Amino acid sequence: MENKRKPIRFGTVLVGLLFFCNPYFAAVDVLPDFIGCLLIWLGLSRIAPLHSYARDAQSAFLKLAGVDAIKSLLLIAVFSMGYGTAEQPTALLVIAFAAGVVELFFLLPALRALFDSFFMLASRYDCTALYANPHGGLSKTDSICRLSMIFVVVREIACLLPEITALSTSSFSDSAFDLIYEFIGIMRLLACVFVALCGLYWVVRLLCYFRKLHREREMLSQVAESYCAYRTAHPGITVIRRHAVSFALLGAGFLLLTDFYLDFANVIPDHVAGILICLGAILPIGLSALRAATAVAAGVYTVVSFVSSGLSAAFALQFTPNDLGKNHEADLAYTEMWIWALVELIAFFALLVCLLLLLRGIVREWAGYRAMHNTEEKGFEDRAHRSMLERFDSRILLCSVLGFFAGLASFLFDYLQMPPLGRWIDLFFDYFWMLDFGFSLLFAVAMWVLLTRIYTEIKNRYRYD
Repeated sequence: MENKRKPIRFGTVLVGLLFFCNPYFAAVDVLPDFIGCLLIWLGLSRIAPLHSYARDAQSAFLKLAGVDAIKSLLLIAVFSMGYGTAEQPTALLVIAFAAGVVELFFLLPALRALFDSFFMLASRYDCTALYANPHGGLSKTDSICRLSMIFVVVREIACLLPEITALSTSSFSDSAFDLIYEFIGIMRLLACVFVALCGLYWVVRLLCYFRKLHREREMLSQVAESYCAYRTAHPGITVIRRHAVSFALLGAGFLLLTDFYLDFANVIPDHVAGILICLGAILPIGLSALRAATAVAAGVYTVVSFVSSGLSAAFALQFTPNDLGKNHEADLAYTEMWIWALVELIAFFALLVCLLLLLRGIVREWAGYRAMHNTEEKGFEDRAHRSMLERFDSRILLCSVLGFFAGLASFLFDYLQMPPLGRWIDLFFDYFWMLDFGFSLLFAVAMWVLLTRIYTEIKNRYRYD
């Protein structure tokens, strides 16, 4: 009896592309592009082992995700300067303009590589509906690729024009320029409406293309059979893929743990990062006890962080630091907020310990190439493997130290700067956000480096399978 394989779908790629359809207002992207890049990377994971074009597209979107994530961090840092800062509009425009140019430099080749992978896929499996046009001109794949590239260029230009106008007219005192500056909000709204309409047309065309793609069941079934045959011949691909997705979620969670504040409120709530870390802790293969402990710790941290953030926001809305010691309700609210902050700190330390133990277990279980037959080579590889474990133990120890100081600095900045403690202490806490941000950023970078090196060693183990 013929073994029927379930056709491979590309719905995740479509959802990832939808993250690029929306306009952004004053350089703020409501649907972060780096999330869309990660979804596209995930959606191509099954055909990437079969086609070099898909691997090139994955690499291109992964680079774009890094660029967009850095842009988002820089924009949040600018917004954290406060609306009264004179340098904020200039810094905002410079970052938005530079990021727009750099993102186009990465996005256009990524889109080209993505649709080239679909074109080559259709060509290899003789799907003429996607790669050929009997009436001449562009094929359906080339047509949607060109439309996508035109749209992203139009989106960047339209959304940046109001910001350029706002900056260029803000330095003039002439009444005509002042009149233009008064309509900046309307210009931003018109730009958003224009881009939204263009994006809606692009989305409709994308839906039609992917609907056509998903109707080619014979081609998709053949792709699924090729993938299953490849996975059978390469048993390590499941291990590599599961850990790749896990580490991507964990890395995104660590990135979102970086603290940025506006009026004592964290711009990116920590419970969002907790959800991503919880999902990332579930995915690795084996190590059931450590995975369960880490997932539970992440879940507890998510709930505690949600409650703590809510109490902090409620205190900031109802009271001011000057109310402490003068208002009984303010004292009670601050005490409750402080207790939950302490619980959040303890939950973060518990999560950090469980997660680092899980990563250490992954290194010992799945990382590093190991010789299986040659006795002499096996002895050499065993020594190399022990050396690798020692190196990772030192990196894990470094991450634990940075995580400890990052959590402690976040706790101190959030809840010890509220009451007036004295002139010099208050002045110190006015700039304490730099220390908090610095430790959280160093911790995120250290964890990204650790995850990247673990993933590299996992691939090294299955390089010759």
